[in-house]
Amino acid sequence: MNKEERVHQLKRIGIIALWVVLLSGLVVSLAFVQHEQRSVACKEIDITISPEKDNFFVDRPMVISILTNEGKEADLIRKPIGRFDVSALELKLERNPFIYNAEVYADINGDLKVDVYQRRPVMRVMLNDGTGYYIDNRGFKMPLSELYTAHIVVATGNITENFGTNDSLRTDITRELYTLASFLDNDEFWKAQIEQVYVNEKNDLMLVPKIGDHTIVLGTTEGIKEKMNRLMVFYTEALNKMGWNDYSTINLKYEGQIVCTKKNQPNTYEQQ
Repeated sequence: MNKEERVHQLKRIGIIALWVVLLSGLVVSLAFVQHEQRSVACKEIDITISPEKDNFFVDRPMVISILTNEGKEADLIRKPIGRFDVSALELKLERNPFIYNAEVYADINGDLKVDVYQRRPVMRVMLNDGTGYYIDNRGFKMPLSELYTAHIVVATGNITENFGTNDSLRTDITRELYTLASFLDNDEFWKAQIEQVYVNEKNDLMLVPKIGDHTIVLGTTEGIKEKMNRLMVFYTEALNKMGWNDYSTINLKYEGQIVCTKKNQPNTYEQQ
């Protein structure tokens, strides 16, 4: 190895040694900063609840109660940030039947951040025995709340599935109701127009509108988009001319047509 090669090798060794020293210093610094951050006392509990409008099943006092085992917010303030088990706190929040996801973390200022995502109901089911539950937008059952009542479409009639311990939908009828609720939830007009669903003894879905003194016989949710499009055409072309209270029933069960019953005069209108 000549002199030039030895000099080049020494430079490489020096550069490597410098990087080792710098990286070691960085690791030590990060460890120190992390230690200092973990020892910072909690200054504030910053809670965000989503969605912010329409649903009020979860509020700040409820979140604090869950985080503190029914204690007070003061129990969390001034506690070192490093002593919070954020994973355990998230699990506690997510065990609440009105919460489907929660994220808990601390920032460098000593604030404990709590992001809560509450469940969103799309239909309220009322059973004949006086009990009931909600069906949420993900297709699961959730209990009624003493804190808040959601103003959404209500389902009654021949529904036998109770809340139980399992929040999944177990019967064809409740799954039909979820399909209907999802459709209404995604259509602003029908969401505003339909206020109740009645399940008759044949398991037909009967829709009760807010405007118009009539009942809409949907039958099943099969082809629901096409059925409701036909009803929209009927609303536009017929009811706007003849009157919204002239018919007692509007039947959408038959493919490609609408069969209506006029008050005291059956089968007086049929749309092909």
